Amino acid sequence: MSKSRQDLRGLLSRVDVTVSVLRTKYPKDKEFFESTDGVFSDVLAQSSREDEDWVRGMIDWICTRHRMPYPAA
Repeated sequence: MSKSRQDLRGLLSRVDVTVSVLRTKYPKDKEFFESTDGVFSDVLAQSSREDEDWVRGMIDWICTRHRMPYPAA
């Protein structure tokens, strides 16, 4: 079952904190993205098809804010 945008915002808030911690732990891009892939996939799996683009945009914003732009798929 898909989560509401409010619930997704809560998950993304936790992702924001996780990205901050992982960025410190894995300063190289490749290691960072390997460590975060499951975190991002988990949020995407809980979003509806209608919210997927919005969630991807928020994930991109989080990574960019932490100066770790998410690589193009």
